Amino acid sequence: MKNLFGHDAFRRVALIRRWIFTAFVLLQTTFGIWGMILVLPYHGSTPIEKAILITFIPLYAFVAAGSWMALFGFYIRRRFKGRGDARSLLTRFSVQLPTVPLVKTAVALPIYHEDVERVFRGLRASIESVRATGHLDAFEFFVLSDSRDPEVWLEERAAWLMLCDELDLHGRLHYRRRRVNLRAKTGNVSDFLRRWGRKFKYFIVFDADSVMSGEAVVTLVRLMECEPKAGMIQTVPRLFNARSAFARIQQFVTHLYGPLFSEGLAALQLNEAVFWGHNAIIRTEAFMAHCGLKSMRGFGLWRGTVLSHDFVEASFIRRAGYEVWLETGIEGSFEESPPSLDDELIRDKRWSKGNLQHVSFIGFERGLATAHRMAFMNGIFAYLASPVWFLFLLFSTIEVAQFAAGDINYFPDARSLYPNWPQWHPQWAIVLVTSTLVTLFLPKLLALFDLLVFDRSRRQGFGSVPRLLQGFLLENLFSILLAPIRMLAHSAYVVQAILNVTVRWAGQNRSSEIGWIQAVVRHAPGMILAVIWSGIALSLNANFFYWTIPISLSLLLAAPITVWLSRFSLGDRWRTRGIWCTPPECALGDQVLVDFAAIPLPLLKPEKAPDWLSWTILHPNQARIAAALAAHRTGAAKRASTALADKLLAEGVQSVPKRQAARVLDDADAVMRLHQHAWMAAPEDPWGRSVDQLTRAICTP
Repeated sequence: MKNLFGHDAFRRVALIRRWIFTAFVLLQTTFGIWGMILVLPYHGSTPIEKAILITFIPLYAFVAAGSWMALFGFYIRRRFKGRGDARSLLTRFSVQLPTVPLVKTAVALPIYHEDVERVFRGLRASIESVRATGHLDAFEFFVLSDSRDPEVWLEERAAWLMLCDELDLHGRLHYRRRRVNLRAKTGNVSDFLRRWGRKFKYFIVFDADSVMSGEAVVTLVRLMECEPKAGMIQTVPRLFNARSAFARIQQFVTHLYGPLFSEGLAALQLNEAVFWGHNAIIRTEAFMAHCGLKSMRGFGLWRGTVLSHDFVEASFIRRAGYEVWLETGIEGSFEESPPSLDDELIRDKRWSKGNLQHVSFIGFERGLATAHRMAFMNGIFAYLASPVWFLFLLFSTIEVAQFAAGDINYFPDARSLYPNWPQWHPQWAIVLVTSTLVTLFLPKLLALFDLLVFDRSRRQGFGSVPRLLQGFLLENLFSILLAPIRMLAHSAYVVQAILNVTVRWAGQNRSSEIGWIQAVVRHAPGMILAVIWSGIALSLNANFFYWTIPISLSLLLAAPITVWLSRFSLGDRWRTRGIWCTPPECALGDQVLVDFAAIPLPLLKPEKAPDWLSWTILHPNQARIAAALAAHRTGAAKRASTALADKLLAEGVQSVPKRQAARVLDDADAVMRLHQHAWMAAPEDPWGRSVDQLTRAICTP
């Protein structure tokens, strides 16, 4: 071995680990297939039993792969005593890391119709944490807005200016809004790179709900400096700031089970890891040279913009010879969970279509690493598993219906001279069910065991042991209840993706509860299906009906479960009782989270003030800033803005659609003309009434 940590060594170690992993998965899957064949009355010889086997095999293999991934993570954590894989960047460069000088790095935050206060509060906490490290001078921050609604982007701009003043970051904290939202988030980042990318050796990508500690940000830059072959380094974001009961469950899951799964994933992928689109650092030159994504030229869903671009970008940068790492040991990387199941499913609709698009990259994109092709396949089947599970249940119901009807075929093979007697082996059914349950729950039990026995310092962040165990049991109960609901929704999304139903690009809800009407409308099909399926099962066989209860009951209660778990009051109540407590809230070990939670942004506009467009035109400081940021138009553009200003002067802001009216802010002269006219307007004039409203809002306590 020429170099213990050289490329060849990585390849050998990765191949050995992957072959061992594959062997274990195949061995267990073979056992599962054999068990299912013994359970089936005709041992898989009839068409319906062949269909059952065809759907069972990938489902069982997928579950087995997840279980062995966690087992690999457990082994790595115990083999290296919780210090991380010896081949990870953080372990290899731990000695020289503190002395590595920093280079100019950008932090990019793409946003689209997000909660403005939440976005800038998180950004401020991250900036202040970077300042606390003493290395703020090495970074510039870019808020990249694609928002179209003037009520949103004007608030974004006001928040940006307020933050520049508060943090003294004029010229270092930038705000850019695109007028043409070409290619969504990919286009947003590409536009940023075209304008400013060459100024920075690296850039760190945030999501709208991202928060990162200064230590994490600085560590990412230093690791890139230590490893010139690294093209991307992905951190493992942990959930935080969960308020609703649903979000608290998800937060508990990522903190308790996440370390095992992420450690196992990193150990198998090594320098061919994936990119999750945020909370990661990227080598700018490599990304600009190799990760420009063209529109897909296939048919149906394989035509147009690549929706899930992050996996593709990681595979392209690896193809170019750079390494992609998942560094599980970097602490201080956070994001938020959707507040409800419905909000998670809305996000999954976009992700399901994006992952199914990756079929074309597996089959037709040359030069990609096998590890990335496997990552594509894993992402695809994460959503395909739902319709496959649905078909498995359907075929099983048909099998039971055939026997309940007394239609027993003793010659399923017409060419056979001897009858094929159906055989039932309940003992093998028990063995198969037991092995499946062990496969499903062993990773969770291992994570709990790892925490309680080997990681006592982290255990303190989960509160008392009785509360931890109570949260563990409740989480498993809710995961069982939510699985069928997700299955049905994902099945529908896969069908819609195949039919190429358009996926709407929109901002995500991160702070609202779900209403009863919304929940009932969304889950009514599943509730009706549960009633029909339960009725059929009961009429066929009482024992089969009992087997279907966990699924049918979950679908039947989908609406109340969704509404109940979306309630913030319930989440707060459980937090008070110490249920689903996690390190960010129990230990408060990371100052960036304390800053985020404790310091709200100052009020940008009084609640009773006019809308944001009127406020910008009327408020002296806002009007001055708007004029300074606008261009001095000439020619046709000047005539158009003058005509628009004339209409607004005569009839007020409400006379023109908001997005059209906001175009007046592109002309500095028009802005100041409107501002001056508004303050001289008569009280009965629309602008006079707006001035009166503004004055009352500012002066009224």
